[in-house]
Amino acid sequence: MSVMAKYVRIFWPDPKDDDVNRRNAAVATIQAWMSEFDDSRKAIQLASTLADSVSDGRARDFFTLKVEEAIIEAGSAAFVRDKNDLEIIVVALVSALDLIRKTPKIDGSQINALAAALWSALSFQSPVPQEPIELLRQEVIVAARERTMAIAEHSRKRALVPEIGPLTLPENQPTGSRANNAYRKATEPLVKALRENAELDREELEFLWWTIEDWSDAIGGRLSDADPLVRAVVAGLDGASKLRRLPAAGHRNVVLRGVPAGNQATLSALLTALGDHRATLAKEINANWVDQSAAVFPLLAAVRTGSSDRSGADIERDARDWGARALLEGGLLQAKVLRGN
Repeated sequence: MSVMAKYVRIFWPDPKDDDVNRRNAAVATIQAWMSEFDDSRKAIQLASTLADSVSDGRARDFFTLKVEEAIIEAGSAAFVRDKNDLEIIVVALVSALDLIRKTPKIDGSQINALAAALWSALSFQSPVPQEPIELLRQEVIVAARERTMAIAEHSRKRALVPEIGPLTLPENQPTGSRANNAYRKATEPLVKALRENAELDREELEFLWWTIEDWSDAIGGRLSDADPLVRAVVAGLDGASKLRRLPAAGHRNVVLRGVPAGNQATLSALLTALGDHRATLAKEINANWVDQSAAVFPLLAAVRTGSSDRSGADIERDARDWGARALLEGGLLQAKVLRGN
């Protein structure tokens, strides 16, 4: 199946079969590069640079060299970066889109991180004036959101606890070593399942206690007494801090419980509404991670710096939308998907 056939016309009005085939080959090389990231943070940086490039039409160095090399290796020896930013951006974005769609959702923390980060980054931006690019951006948002929500649900399924396996004692090892290794091998699946389930139990208990307490140290009071915009953002960040995996729909429903619809605000107006609470919240934000991928964490970056200069900042969003965004961005920082686990 041709990956690029639908999108190649964004930069080529009348493509030939060979043109499409060469770009398909380039996509396969780029996807292999994306899949081999040894750190999920690299996937999040890629999403941030892709989103910035979609916004202003300028290809970023983080992915441009790799895309250029892939296109040349696929048979387009005369290809150069100069004046081909649109093609580079489209090929990179389509590579990510296809990878998000086809990779099994239980595999690859890097791809899961890429999906969640692209959802966060692209959904905050203002629409792109060029209709073909905007349609592609919307496709990526939908695919990334669907994968992220599926990951969040799947990652919380309890593992089946197996029976202890058979003990096998190799004859060519010392007696003590044989027994220890055999016991470890026989019990390893059981212990792994118990640990995973215990971690899920702990996450649920901590989130439940936080919900019952209705209290935030960031505002020094009850969440239910706070202004809707303040409550939404603080609850989103506080709730995310209790999670070990990406937030699911149930977590969003709990965080937004009691936050009324309405209370529209731009990013600048939101920072004003947070007032002195912004500085308190900023102390809990990992500046290094957020600064490296500011497009993925537009709300957290604004809370940390006090600056609202970013594509999408002028869009008025409902308090509940701001709360959901705080949960998503905070969840990305907290989740194992970012730590590569």
